[in-house]
Amino acid sequence: MRALTRLILPVAMVAAMVSGCAGEGPRLYLNKTPESDEDVTIGVVLPDTVAHRPYSLGGWVMCLDRPGSVTIDKVDLLDPSGGIVLQAFSSRRQSRTRGMLGEEERPLTELGFPARSPAVTTICGKDRDDILRTELGLQYGKTGDATARAAGVRVFYTSAGRQHTVDFALDVRLCAPDDMDTKQCRDMYKQLRSESKGDE
Repeated sequence: MRALTRLILPVAMVAAMVSGCAGEGPRLYLNKTPESDEDVTIGVVLPDTVAHRPYSLGGWVMCLDRPGSVTIDKVDLLDPSGGIVLQAFSSRRQSRTRGMLGEEERPLTELGFPARSPAVTTICGKDRDDILRTELGLQYGKTGDATARAAGVRVFYTSAGRQHTVDFALDVRLCAPDDMDTKQCRDMYKQLRSESKGDE
């Protein structure tokens, strides 16, 4: 299957939202560390998407602020529209010999992610970029062929017997083929056509 092409939108700074008290077990951090004051909105625009196909995204790290273990219970989409659905989620430990998932038109289970997401035990590590953490994988789909979108995801996890949430501003748009009405899709298709002409 072909690898998908995505367009990263300009980032906007937003505050991360985490519920629960810090003293109730380790806290899960997603795409940031305890030392980070801000998170960023990440925009992903996928072209030529159709109904009932898997579109898997990854490359975002999760870690804990101190030793322990948390279990991801579920992941919900934030502000979904156009029939977008989250077909599956999973996680896996980072590896020094395997790159992280970017995007693929294949299920997560075919891309090295376990069918059941294991507990997260990796620690963030202050000022350490070389520490291996845990990668989150998300498998999107849509119920129709129209362009669909979700503004982010909310991860529900259990730490020390209590449920908490962390929001991740991952803005995903699954563009219908040749959608020139949605600005983000139109901009992406123009860019892809420009790159295609440049390769001729």
